[in-house]
Amino acid sequence: MKFLPDLVKQVHEKVQDIIDEETNRKFGELNIITEITQPSEGYIVIKFQPLSPYSPLAVNTGRALRDAALSVQGVKKVKVECIGHMQDDLVNRLVNRNNP
Repeated sequence: MKFLPDLVKQVHEKVQDIIDEETNRKFGELNIITEITQPSEGYIVIKFQPLSPYSPLAVNTGRALRDAALSVQGVKKVKVECIGHMQDDLVNRLVNRNNP
C-alpha cells in the first residue's frame, strides 16, 4: 500500500507553527513533538511531551495538535499520544475521545 509520501512532512510543518498558550512560543521552538508517523493511509499518530509533567495545558496542547493535523488535506484520522505527563492516560483519553 502506498501512502501520500509527504503527508507526515505536511503535518509536521503545520504543527510546528502552533503557538503554545503558556509560553507564546511556537511548538517547533519548544521541541515538544517527539514523533509523527503514518501507520496507514490517512491515519497520523503524533506523540508529544509537555514542557512539564504537571502541565495544566496538556489536554489543550493535544487537541491543538489533533486539530492542526486534521486540517491537512489527506489526513482522515489522528491519534495524539501524550508522554511524560503525570496523567498521560487521562490526557490521552480526553484528547482522543471524539476521534472518528
